[in-house]
Amino acid sequence: MMMIKIILLAILGCTLGFSQNNQDQDMDGVPDQLDHCLDTPFLDEVDETGCSISSHLDISIGYGFNTNEDLVNRATQHAIKFDMSYYYNDWNYALKTGIIAGEDDAGMQDTTLKIKRKFNLSDALKINLGVGMKLPTYHIKGNKTDFIVYASTRYYPLASLSLYAGVNHTFVQDKEVTIPLQDTHTFYLGTGYFFTKRFYANFTYSEATSKFTSNKNIQSFSSTLFYKINDNWFSTLSYSHQINDDDLHNAFNIKIGYSLW
Repeated sequence: MMMIKIILLAILGCTLGFSQNNQDQDMDGVPDQLDHCLDTPFLDEVDETGCSISSHLDISIGYGFNTNEDLVNRATQHAIKFDMSYYYNDWNYALKTGIIAGEDDAGMQDTTLKIKRKFNLSDALKINLGVGMKLPTYHIKGNKTDFIVYASTRYYPLASLSLYAGVNHTFVQDKEVTIPLQDTHTFYLGTGYFFTKRFYANFTYSEATSKFTSNKNIQSFSSTLFYKINDNWFSTLSYSHQINDDDLHNAFNIKIGYSLW
C-alpha cells in the first residue's frame, strides 16, 4: 500500500507540475514561465517572449466583383485588388489600389493612401483618427484627388466581442461634368466576434451619401470573415448588399495576405 501511495503522489506531482508549466493566463500561446509580458491584450500579435510586436507589414492581393444596375455599360465590374499596411505601435499606414474591368471599361481604380492613429482610452475602449487621399488613377473625365478624414471607436465588452462605429468624410475635388457634385460622408456601426484567435467575423450596417447630388443615400449591410492560416498567411472573405434600391447593388471580395514580420 505504501508503494501505491508513493506512485499516486508522484503522478499527482507530475500532473500539477505539467499544468503549472503550461499555464497561459493571457492566452497568447506562450506559457507563463517563458512569458515576459503576462498581460498582453487579447488581440495583440506576440513574439517568442510573449510580448506585443510593435511593428509589422501586411501585403494582400485579392479578387472582387460588384454589380450596380444603375451604371450603363458598367453594371458588373471585376477587380484585382492590392493592399499594403504597415503597423508601428499605434500608427497604421495603408495603400490600396487595383485594376478593374467591366463590360466596356478597364484600367486602374483610384489609389487610396491612409494614415491612422489608435488611442487606447482603456483596455476595452479604443478610438481611431486618420486622414487620407484618393489619387485619380482611374481614367475618367474630371477625376481629381479627393481628401478624406476618418474617425471611429471600438469597444470590447468581452475580450472576444467588439462593438464599433465610425464616420468618414470625403472632400470631393472632382470637376463637374454633367451632374453637380458634393462632398460625401459615410456612417457605419457593427459588431464582431473572435471565435478563436485565428477566426473572426463581423456584421456591419452603413449609410453613405453619393457624390452626385441627384442620387439618394446608400444603405448597405456587409459581413467579413477573417481567418489566420498560420503565423504569416491570412485570408478574408467579404460581401455587401445595398438594401434601399430595387436595382441590384452588391459586392464580393476574397483576399489572401502575408505578414512580412
